[in-house]
Amino acid sequence: MGEAFLGIDAGTSGVKVCAFDRNGTLLAKAHRPIPVVTPHALWAEVDLERYWQATAQAISEVAGRVPGIVSVGLASTCPTTILLDRDGRPVRPGILYLDGRGEASLSQVVGDGGEAYRAKTGNRVSASTCWVANLDWIRRNEPEAWRRTVQVTMLNGYIGQCLTGAVAMEPTHASYSGLMDLAAPTADWDDDLLDLWGLDRSLLPDLRPCTHRLGTVTSQASLHTGLGPGTVVALGAADTAAAAFAVGLVEGGGVFESVGTSGVITFSLDRPDFEATFLNRQHVVPGRWLAHGAMSTLGGTFGWLKSKIWPETNAFAELEQFAQESVPGANGLIFLPYLAGERTPVWDAHASGAWLGLQLRHGRADMVRAVFEGTAYALRQIYERGADRWGVRPGQMIAVGGGARNSFWSKMKASVLNLPYATSATPDAAGLGAALIGAIAVGAFSGPRDGELPFLAAQGAPIHPADADARRIYDEMYAVFADAYPQTRSLMHQLATVGDHSPIRSTRKRQSARPMAKED
Repeated sequence: MGEAFLGIDAGTSGVKVCAFDRNGTLLAKAHRPIPVVTPHALWAEVDLERYWQATAQAISEVAGRVPGIVSVGLASTCPTTILLDRDGRPVRPGILYLDGRGEASLSQVVGDGGEAYRAKTGNRVSASTCWVANLDWIRRNEPEAWRRTVQVTMLNGYIGQCLTGAVAMEPTHASYSGLMDLAAPTADWDDDLLDLWGLDRSLLPDLRPCTHRLGTVTSQASLHTGLGPGTVVALGAADTAAAAFAVGLVEGGGVFESVGTSGVITFSLDRPDFEATFLNRQHVVPGRWLAHGAMSTLGGTFGWLKSKIWPETNAFAELEQFAQESVPGANGLIFLPYLAGERTPVWDAHASGAWLGLQLRHGRADMVRAVFEGTAYALRQIYERGADRWGVRPGQMIAVGGGARNSFWSKMKASVLNLPYATSATPDAAGLGAALIGAIAVGAFSGPRDGELPFLAAQGAPIHPADADARRIYDEMYAVFADAYPQTRSLMHQLATVGDHSPIRSTRKRQSARPMAKED
């Protein structure tokens, strides 16, 4: 069978392990679910010992089916703040990006200096893009755990440590630390930011390239995973950055869409020219950056529609059938898909969903179609903001993730964005990106710009926009959509506090709009 390269995609609620050959063909895949632990309001944690056990089981399943695995690469949800003791064991559960307890620390430490802080870190002042706030919370509230801490890492670093015994961190996760000058040509911790937080540099791992050879699988890890002792392990990257690498965004000017529970349109940049409403980070490729325009509930909107509004529907395909019974423009009905607040471009935790324009003539088909169209209009807002900012107008949009394979939805998005849509040959973009990073570390490829790397190609012919009449209707409806949030914002904020003025409710709503990291 030849050499095989393992990619681990460690997500928020589960871990996927994929094996690929040198041509990028998926050989085997295994998945294990991981529960999110919420012991208190605002908290979102993961049991790290359990996560490692699940990961080892999934690796073992794939290793038992695929001989010749020579390397492992790691991609993980970002950020997940992890503290290790002197023996390399977690001192407490990992803090997921969904967690909101760090917001108070950000207010106390950064305060009115938010704009200056953002200018240096390249991102909004948010617990999900400044994971140092989690460290400050632990130092203030869990002094015993803090006393035992000798090293801070992220989820890919933790899994790498379980496999090799070594710990490091790479720029894609460090970009969301709040401790790094994102525009600096070389990734490193910033002394001024460390001083601001009163943090000792020795607690932070060395920053290494994503393709850094972290180490090799130890004898103990071999027993747990079935991987051969000495198998090379690469440090890897945050999951959306790994996906961007997998689709071939190695130079500035590229763009792709990730279709999942949340939705992300990612632009690759050849200079640190950041847009404030995007999530910005350094790339897997040195000297390149990524800007993620993130929508909170892209696919999640349909889960809500199916489970809460029409629970008698059994599948996404039934919702699609309802939508097809309506017409472009949903007979003059607009849906705002802000069911968990919204990120790009509005960044409003109190934004809420709504159907606008409901009349007696509208039925379920119109309402469902308006939901499909509303998600497409929201993506167009993100795309147009990025395209205008960076002058990127690709010939087509490549989409990855489970929802990318739906031809009806893709046709609609192509028509709304007036841009052909293409789907990738495999939905496991982050897993492939991680595997390719591992393949580079073992020497199978010379580096991130090796012309032989099997980046994801579009599968089949692209899906082209609809005819001019449909596009005209979508343009008219998009203009209404773009005006709807500014004109209803104050009402949304009033409704967010009706009947409950407690700070817990307010903070919970902030938490719900937290970014992603999963495809971030």
